[in-house]
Amino acid sequence: MGSKIKHFLFPKPSLNHLLFLVFFVSSIVKQFIFKDIKNKDNLSIPIFKLYIYDIGDFISLIPYLIIKIKTKSQISNEQNTNRDSKAEDINYIYNDSKKSEFKKNKSTIFHNMFFITILDFIAQISTVIYYLIEGKQNFQVKHGNMNSILIFNVIFLFLFSRLLLPITFNRHHFFSLIIFIICLIVIVILDFIQIKNDSGDNFIKSLIYLSIKIFAIILYSLEDALANVMFLNYYFSPYFLLLMKAIVQFFYLIIFSVPFCFIKFKDEHGEEMIIFSMFKGIFEDKIYILYYSIYLINSFFYNILNFIIIDKFSANHSAISRIFENLGIFIINAIQKDMEFDYHFGVRIIMYILLIIASFIFNEFLVINLCGLANDTKLFLDYKENIDFKLIHQITINDDLTDDNNNDNNS
Repeated sequence: MGSKIKHFLFPKPSLNHLLFLVFFVSSIVKQFIFKDIKNKDNLSIPIFKLYIYDIGDFISLIPYLIIKIKTKSQISNEQNTNRDSKAEDINYIYNDSKKSEFKKNKSTIFHNMFFITILDFIAQISTVIYYLIEGKQNFQVKHGNMNSILIFNVIFLFLFSRLLLPITFNRHHFFSLIIFIICLIVIVILDFIQIKNDSGDNFIKSLIYLSIKIFAIILYSLEDALANVMFLNYYFSPYFLLLMKAIVQFFYLIIFSVPFCFIKFKDEHGEEMIIFSMFKGIFEDKIYILYYSIYLINSFFYNILNFIIIDKFSANHSAISRIFENLGIFIINAIQKDMEFDYHFGVRIIMYILLIIASFIFNEFLVINLCGLANDTKLFLDYKENIDFKLIHQITINDDLTDDNNNDNNS
């Protein structure tokens, strides 16, 4: 009897897959702290958080310096053990080619860095500007009613990766995209109905807020694709890229903050003052010093883990971490009774399950051996390559045996 054909295949897991779990934990921590902070009606909080994000990214200087020191130490040890001229010549050739490669692509690298930093900064300040215009920072649409943002994130992430990276879409990719589009249509309808029911007179404002969030998430998707280009084509490390982003965005933040030294806003007590004078109100309760300290450190882990996942896998793989992040937040909101357990809840859960399956298929964490969906996956191409090698090896052995037999007969 022949072996039974497997229709669902999973590639062998590695330690790098734990990155998705750690990112999930970081995103949940971020949500718990953020939930307590965002309920305070203080207009200075959104701007203060911009500084928190940027300071958090500066922590990447520590692992960057550690890696750089270790690399220099390894190079020094190799040079001590390889003193012959040939090794030195190879080392010089390597360094010269690396420098010339940087000079040749310097303009492109600077352009990509500019776009990565400016896209991220515009995405961050878009909701901040909305809060300032609205005049309060705790106005928002419930997270449970903004699930469509996630799918916009994933779809645009795939599209930008297709445009900027040397990848092609095969049958299993298009199959996944069809599932994503179906889920998008269903969830957009549910979000629209729920927002309309919850917002009342603020329906238009809620739609504007949702549109701003979608705009921001599209910019984040493009940023992730460009980061993938920097890792793949120019050999940037995630720590170095995050550090460069922190340095550049610090200057953006200073420029953005200048007008708020002169413009006055009403605080939660109705008194007019500049934004920076409201900072002291954030820490009226000393526990918030601890909250923001944890938030700052967790912000670094959240951002660096996203970059490491893109570096180790690809920008498309970050879609998996985003889906699990949003599913976790969705379940937490349900447990904390921020949403009702009705048929909307059931449909959303089904949509999340479909999104997880689709993202696994797209990124080949799940290979479906049906209707030709597995033909162009890495798992099957590697399998075919192994079979070809075995056939070549078998043919070579048979040829050798035939030659030996012919020689014996001739003798």
